Amino acid sequence: MGDLELWEQKLRDKGIRWTRQRRIIIEVLLASTRPLSAQDIFAKLEGDYPKLRLSTVYRNLNSFKDNKIVRALNLNGNEQKFELINGHHHHHLICIKCDDILPLDCPLKEFESKLKDDTGYTILDHRMKIYGLCPNCKNH
Repeated sequence: MGDLELWEQKLRDKGIRWTRQRRIIIEVLLASTRPLSAQDIFAKLEGDYPKLRLSTVYRNLNSFKDNKIVRALNLNGNEQKFELINGHHHHHLICIKCDDILPLDCPLKEFESKLKDDTGYTILDHRMKIYGLCPNCKNH
């Protein structure tokens, strides 16, 4: 079973009908190495799907977010970006000039465990964003 079929099953398991619009939005998110805004997704699709509306992309992304299919991120104070929730916990390195986003593997597992032991807290989640200049922006 391929990635697209797995996501189709995830939607069906949550009672969400698998439509052409949902399929193409999932395809764009699967192909991306970085979180995308609704505008980004719409721009990638509008040439091939002229009847698709930006409101349809927003409505589906909000449904996906409510059903824990995608995660909405506010990375640089700009519009929300979305990424599929695939079970791989990671963080983001964000360029403050061009808004490029690089996913980073989480380095905090040991720290989280120590924090739990030291404080008695049950750690539910953590999020980290690191800001800087990408190599391209640094050189210009």
